[in-house]
Amino acid sequence: MKLRGALVGLGNIALRGHIPAYRRPEVSGDLGIVAVCDSSPSAAETCRTELPGANFYPDIGAMLDAERPDFVDICTPPHTHAEYIRVGAGRGAHILCEKPLADRFSAIEAISASLAGKELVFVPCHQYRYSPLWSSVASVIADGRIGRVVLAQFNVYRTQADTGSPAGNPAWRTDRAWSGGGILADTGAHYFYLVQLFFGLPRSVQASLLTLRHTSYAVEDTALVTLDYDEAAVQISLTWAADARANSMVIAGSEGNLRYDGSSLVLTRGGNAERLPMPDISDKSQYVGWYASLLGEFSSRIRARNYADDLLRESANVMKLLDLSYRSGAERRTLEFR
Repeated sequence: MKLRGALVGLGNIALRGHIPAYRRPEVSGDLGIVAVCDSSPSAAETCRTELPGANFYPDIGAMLDAERPDFVDICTPPHTHAEYIRVGAGRGAHILCEKPLADRFSAIEAISASLAGKELVFVPCHQYRYSPLWSSVASVIADGRIGRVVLAQFNVYRTQADTGSPAGNPAWRTDRAWSGGGILADTGAHYFYLVQLFFGLPRSVQASLLTLRHTSYAVEDTALVTLDYDEAAVQISLTWAADARANSMVIAGSEGNLRYDGSSLVLTRGGNAERLPMPDISDKSQYVGWYASLLGEFSSRIRARNYADDLLRESANVMKLLDLSYRSGAERRTLEFR
């Protein structure tokens, strides 16, 4: 039987990522959106256009009481996540939620309490792990093809913060009360779950948070983070101050290395290089396929009654790494991950 879903928030990520993924053949036969909630009056017309079969509600409680969906897909800014998870889980709905899990680390306790003791599936929108690039990187590391990793460097270049829906708060990514931070919270959250996948949790965190170009932003436009492990270091550089959009990566191991230049993943071992063509991960059109794979896992967990808390713990660790990074930047010191 097809699972009935309710979409909360009809902004850009819903319109450009989630809804197109629900339309994919591998998803549409299994998951469907029957209701939408958004507080913006103009969202009702958008709902009729994008999801003509779905009922529209301005209030999440009224929607959940009337529709009783199997799951809730939360596509709103981070400052709303804790409350919407509480309300959705309280009505017995499985939860899919955009990243980061909240706008502040202190909200994690309440979110965990909302889900505790309930036979519910929780899946965060950690869609990067489903990309061909990061799936390949995870496989190479796990298989030991470059030996023991000693250094990893991830670089993300953007020209500005993405804007939100004009119907809501278009500048919410640069409003700390809504987002919890700047580029570190917005994009760094992705890399904080990727490093867990690749390397586990670090021993310590050191960060520098800077405003290099966008002085009108109330948050950082650049973040430089170093994660120390027992035998390795990971550096993550993120900026909204670049002149072009791009991504790159280098991972050095004891027996080889991996390099990504925007078009290929190059595995070098013993002087021999293997080049694997890869899509440009800075191209957001790639996201729809990643979301489709994520929705597939969400559905599989619901069907299998897999109520494991592994992804909730992963999300909580992302929030802890964000919290430590912001504190490290403010205090100008290295902080232990405990």
